[in-house]
Amino acid sequence: MIEQSAPIRFRILGPLEVWSGAEWGQITAAKWRALLAALLLQHSQPVATDRLIADLWPGQPPANAANLVSVYVLRLRRLLGDGATALVTRPPGYQLVLAPGELDAERFGQLATEGRAALAAGDPERAAGLLSQALGLWSGPALTDVPSSPLVDAESSRLAEARVRATELRIEADLGCGRSEQVTPELQRLVADHPMREEPWALLMRALAGAGHQAEALAVYGQVRKVIADELGVEPGTALQQLYQQILNADASSPAAGRGAVVLDAAGLAAPAPAQLPADIADFTGRAGQVAQLSALLAGDRQAGEGPAGDGPGGRGPLGDGQAGEGPAAGGEPPGEGPSGSPGVVPVVLVVGSGGLGKTALAVHAAHLLSGQFAGGQLYVNLLGATEPLVPAEVLARFLRDLGADPSRIAAGEEERAAQFRTRLAGRRVLIVLDDARDAAQVRPLLPGSASCAVLITARRAMPELEGCRLLDLDVLPPAEARALFGRVAGEGRARAEPEATSGVLAACAGLPLAIRIAGARLAARGGWTVRTLAGRLADERRRLDELRAGNLAVRASFEVSFASLPRAVGASGADPARVFRLLGLWTGPSIALPAAAALAGQPETGTEEALEVLVDAHLLDTPEPDVYRFHDLLRVYAADRARAEETEPDRLAAVTRLLTWYLHTIEAAARVISPQHHRVPLDPPGLEVRPLAFPSLEEALAWCDHERAGLTAATRLAAQYQLPDIAWKLPAAAMSYFYRRSHWSDWLITHQAGLASARRLGDKPAEAWMLNNLGMAYGQQRMEESVGCFEQALALYREINDVQGESRAATNVAKANLDLHRFAEAQAAAQESLAIQRQAGKRYGEGIALGVLGCACRELGHFDEAGRWLKQALAIFSDLGDRDSEADVLADLGDLYLDQDEVSAAIEYYLESLAIRREITDRYGEASTLRRLSEARLRAGDVGEARRLLTEALLLFEELGDHAQAAEVRASLAEPM
Repeated sequence: MIEQSAPIRFRILGPLEVWSGAEWGQITAAKWRALLAALLLQHSQPVATDRLIADLWPGQPPANAANLVSVYVLRLRRLLGDGATALVTRPPGYQLVLAPGELDAERFGQLATEGRAALAAGDPERAAGLLSQALGLWSGPALTDVPSSPLVDAESSRLAEARVRATELRIEADLGCGRSEQVTPELQRLVADHPMREEPWALLMRALAGAGHQAEALAVYGQVRKVIADELGVEPGTALQQLYQQILNADASSPAAGRGAVVLDAAGLAAPAPAQLPADIADFTGRAGQVAQLSALLAGDRQAGEGPAGDGPGGRGPLGDGQAGEGPAAGGEPPGEGPSGSPGVVPVVLVVGSGGLGKTALAVHAAHLLSGQFAGGQLYVNLLGATEPLVPAEVLARFLRDLGADPSRIAAGEEERAAQFRTRLAGRRVLIVLDDARDAAQVRPLLPGSASCAVLITARRAMPELEGCRLLDLDVLPPAEARALFGRVAGEGRARAEPEATSGVLAACAGLPLAIRIAGARLAARGGWTVRTLAGRLADERRRLDELRAGNLAVRASFEVSFASLPRAVGASGADPARVFRLLGLWTGPSIALPAAAALAGQPETGTEEALEVLVDAHLLDTPEPDVYRFHDLLRVYAADRARAEETEPDRLAAVTRLLTWYLHTIEAAARVISPQHHRVPLDPPGLEVRPLAFPSLEEALAWCDHERAGLTAATRLAAQYQLPDIAWKLPAAAMSYFYRRSHWSDWLITHQAGLASARRLGDKPAEAWMLNNLGMAYGQQRMEESVGCFEQALALYREINDVQGESRAATNVAKANLDLHRFAEAQAAAQESLAIQRQAGKRYGEGIALGVLGCACRELGHFDEAGRWLKQALAIFSDLGDRDSEADVLADLGDLYLDQDEVSAAIEYYLESLAIRREITDRYGEASTLRRLSEARLRAGDVGEARRLLTEALLLFEELGDHAQAAEVRASLAEPM
């Protein structure tokens, strides 16, 4: 039974209903129902306001539609009562945050999936119970009282199909429990309601035959044949025809009625069903989601309607997408559509993944669970596709002998043998496991022609040319399953006794089942070792792959099989996938985009992309999104090993320099758009092999920086590691505009500390002063004394090298730091000095900053009129420069000035102007800070409700930004009476 972590609060399997805490209630207003339904059906993600408008008003929406949506949201929040916090604002719209199991449709899908898996695993009693529980959640057609929209119509149709399929599965389970008589009336209603579905007709024939009514079962076939012929002009499908023949030839009371026909061997005797599966793994752990998927698909459930076929942990691609299998199926055919869901088509499932992911273990384990469903037997062969591929004709000859064929009558040619193989399997329920396949050409002759059979394939590469094949792209184990596997192999007691060391071992193994099994086996065989001993040996990346070896198991050897099969060059550019793989091992970031990879390889993007896609197909590289690539952690270690062994030191340095140069020029191009007034980093031309990006808009520049945030930090560290000090200080200097805009203080500090060390190593005083000045700005958020120290050191260096512009920047920052330290008189004096330097240098941006600091210092000293003059001068300068960020800062400062003078209305106007700019430029940190100030003004104006709403909105932003200190302060304010 599934774990019910929360009671059902929302019903859509019938009318739309909400649990009030005491009873179920319906929503009277149609638009409210439509809005709540749209949010419920997409509760895993924020729903844009524009999308909600389209759902609520499918024709021509009213002019004030956006305002109406916000009003409906407010009313729904009130209606939901205690659950109102679940309906939250999430740009670009709203999201209904549900706990697992709070939606009846979600609970239905979970129960149906478990029931399907139990049926496939040979437990029909449990399956019947689960599926009955799932069907008991229905009270009518789904979303029956919700106004029609494309989303509602599509979802209600999907759920209706899921309900019918769950009913069919429950009846299948009841038949497995011997309840043929009891289900017959229900089946007669089902075929009347769905006359074109062949599955209910087949179930009715089986139920009648199982109850001893053979003549009636045969008569049912005549009915369905007439219905289908009248409507479609064709005969029933192969499965129904075969079932008819089996019932016709079998004794009506025989329990074998409806099963596969008996096959005779060459001597005319009954041939034993083949049972060739290797032994199951005793300590097989996890992969429950994939086992359920394989069970459902291979047992003949090819029309599952209960959500995407890929739900379940650890899978990717068409049967599973993303980490832990979250999200909808990506690519492939939707369940119930296309060849794999058509009646009479052989279910074929391909499990793909890199070496060491446990493809064979999963396939063998799932096949053993399914063996009871395939009375005709199980065929297994290791095709050796990754090393010395077997010839299909030889495999066919072996299979034919195993199925009872006379060896002297086995045809000589592959095509003829394939035909004989298909004939032998006709009407039999046989499971065929083709392990370690090379490609579709090797597999295709080994496929049966009868839908009573099923085929499970494992391979290191996908086979898109294999028609009708469903893909399960295997991923690493999630943390809980990885820990469980390690404990089962190494010993639960040892793993529990040293939890931190166990975490270290598992981090080194990076979720790869082969690595975890080897690590556990090494520990189990060495009683004198502690887990900490093993963790210490695995901590060194250069030794890690050598440590992950036990007996004839080795992670390195598994990787080398895939690496050795790579082509040496692809495309007209001659890009070498093996060399691209090695060079990627030099990069330490979490992922790499195509343009960056092209710079690393020193190749055009087209050729580089071809090589990268070859690596993806070989499962040596992953592509989480278009034009973005990443390694599994152990594969990155292997690639780095290959680079050190096969690339010369000058070649490695040249590749890293190209990559870091690309990052430097690209982040500087972004900085020019993000903060055009900031001082520019001096750069040499990038070179012909480096093609940095350009950004036509602020949104595109910020989006690239957001995506590459971790990469910028990794690039700075790599520059320091390769002793490229000029790049190591210029990268953070260029990135500072982005760090400032997004308030990424920790990234700012980490990169600039590395940059400062590199500048000092280089002996470059201008660079050292630049880093000190920027570090002072970062320290200014929390460590003000260190901030002042950095600014003063930078100011001294700028004066020493006679850099007037640098001196002006540092002087302004000294003034700002004194202001933040509440040294208002010192701040006023320093700001006046800075203002004189800025005006002498003709730097209007710096002048505006100095004026702003001067105005704030005067406000704190009580010189309100003077403060207003300075701040308004600063505002005029920033407005002329078009610097929206600084303009918003000064507007907020003016709001503070007027609030200090109890001119609340004026303060609110300034805050609102500042807030509008913050939202326009997507400065979320500035938006949250301004919301706090505006909340205080609204409270002073006596509007307590609006003050609390603004403060709550600020809290959500601070929490999303990870600013726990600010969030705690706001939370404390909300807890106090206003």
